[in-house]
Amino acid sequence: MWYFRPFVAAFLVAAPLACAAHLTQQTSAAFDRYIELTEAQRKADLSTDRFLRLTKVHSGLVRVEPGATLDNGKKIAVPDGMIQHWIGAMFIQGVTIPQVTAILRDYANYKNFYKPEVIESKQISHQGDEYDVFLLLFKKRILTVVLNTNYHVHYGMVDPHRAYLISHSTKIAEVKDGAELPVGNDTGLLWRLNTYWRFEQADGGVYAECEAISLSRDVPGFLSWMIKGFVEKFPKESMENTLRGTKAAVLSRDTF
Repeated sequence: MWYFRPFVAAFLVAAPLACAAHLTQQTSAAFDRYIELTEAQRKADLSTDRFLRLTKVHSGLVRVEPGATLDNGKKIAVPDGMIQHWIGAMFIQGVTIPQVTAILRDYANYKNFYKPEVIESKQISHQGDEYDVFLLLFKKRILTVVLNTNYHVHYGMVDPHRAYLISHSTKIAEVKDGAELPVGNDTGLLWRLNTYWRFEQADGGVYAECEAISLSRDVPGFLSWMIKGFVEKFPKESMENTLRGTKAAVLSRDTF
């Protein structure tokens, strides 16, 4: 019977995630507090030597590590939820900030830049440096999860050599059998997702740093040690996919 064990283990991991979870007001408030503190710190860093938070990486390398935001030195409690916070960095040789941000503004091609996680993408509206966009996300690891996601994105320049991007999710709805589940009443794999890019022109290229903060359900019970690891892999994998996809798209753009 040993050959049944992997299937039993997979079922035990998948079953709690397949059960419905509810995004509570307390969970949302904790995430909002986390974001409020994070964005206050990042705003203060715009004109300082902390503009880039990670040590500058060399060409060809992609660096990803966990981030954290504290409230007066203490970890922020998230009732019935989990916050994943990752920071990634890379260097793109021989390009400029406008060339990099041109790729990030090309929302219609996200489905090509970031496949297989993005399977459909489009720009909904655009006014100046403000964008509203739609991404259809696909994630598969034991479970298959499809998400309709919307974001509001703002681009800004600090000076001719430094720029930034702020993206807030405005809607994340899980899709089951072709229909959206009620927002916040689903498997809870992804309830919120904010992304922050920073770009610095130096050393013959662009240092690009991406910070992603997401909210998902917590998983109580004796299987939490397994499932938390499973859930936490998604944000890190998405970060790595985003960095590599962006770099490849920038370097392959034949209009430069």
